[in-house]
Amino acid sequence: MVRTLSTTLLLSISVMMLTGCPGPGDRIVPDETSLASRKGGKVCIEIKDAQDYQPVAIAINLRGTPSKEKKYNFSPNLIVSDGELCIPSTFYGFINGNKYIIEFILRSKRNNDESRSFVVGMGVNNNQVYNFPLSGREFTRPYGAIEVSE
Repeated sequence: MVRTLSTTLLLSISVMMLTGCPGPGDRIVPDETSLASRKGGKVCIEIKDAQDYQPVAIAINLRGTPSKEKKYNFSPNLIVSDGELCIPSTFYGFINGNKYIIEFILRSKRNNDESRSFVVGMGVNNNQVYNFPLSGREFTRPYGAIEVSE
């Protein structure tokens, strides 16, 4: 009995030493999503509770682009203003008839450790912007979230 208990305790400690203890860095933070709309010559994405968050990275790719082929911009010259991130046509030219996945990271100006990750599904049809639901492969959902099909 004592030998079995000590072996179990030694095995448990060894497993924790080899795998590490769970901590705050081990938790997956789900992506946020939002709605896109056209405002003049810009595509604007609503940012709820925008506070002092500003973009530090953005990727705009056609839906279905493989991960290895996605193009990222780590110094976008864009700002969040009045609760919206607006993308002018000079930054990216959205083409009629295409569907896009827009991914971006916002970071707090006051607390550099605080960031938010967004993924937005947006299409253009007859020069009008529309939103579509994202699949489970396109963004990280909270545990137990309901899948929405297109």
